Amino acid sequence: MNIISRTSLIIYLKHMKHERQIRKFGHIVATNKQKKYVVLYVNEADADDVVNKLMKLKYVRNIDGSPYKYLKKVYEKEKHELS
Repeated sequence: MNIISRTSLIIYLKHMKHERQIRKFGHIVATNKQKKYVVLYVNEADADDVVNKLMKLKYVRNIDGSPYKYLKKVYEKEKHELS
């Protein structure tokens, strides 16, 4: 069984009525109507192609990638905690 790595994209829209058109690019996980954004999961291998296609759309304002892969995941004890 192969696990496909996925990444999330935060897509800011001009109007939330365009949320339906975004569905064909990936799996929508969350939306926020006040701030007008959609959180979309896509395969990590296809992420660059999806971002290029989305940026060409008139109703997309901005796209942010997930910061998860840049976060520190392994924590070590600090020097003051060892005593």
